[in-house]
Amino acid sequence: MRKIVFIFVLLFSMSGVAHESSELNKTMKEMGHIYKQAMEAQSAQEMQAHLTELTTLVNESKQFQFKQEVSAESVEGLNKVLETITKASQEVDSGKVEKAREMLLKIDELRKQYHKLHEPPSFWELLFGS
Repeated sequence: MRKIVFIFVLLFSMSGVAHESSELNKTMKEMGHIYKQAMEAQSAQEMQAHLTELTTLVNESKQFQFKQEVSAESVEGLNKVLETITKASQEVDSGKVEKAREMLLKIDELRKQYHKLHEPPSFWELLFGS
């Protein structure tokens, strides 16, 4: 009986972690969509609206529980994204939409850099270690 209870407790705790992970994944996908909209914005007002929404989503992402080994680095990456958004927003306020668009390209570089932290190990890393 104890084993059955233990298994249920373990399964429910794992489902909570999976739910948190899927919520983060959903938020990240939404961030990608809003980022693309900001890059394609035709006016300063439209871009500013997308940047505001992107800021909100990045702040939401910081609230999620990351793997302990990469938590500090993940939050650092999100802070760099927020810093870039703030600078781009200032450029938009100055009427420099193209300059802001150039600055936003850094976010894609940051995405590639920090997503590597969360990639699962390759077959060879599992076989021979890292």
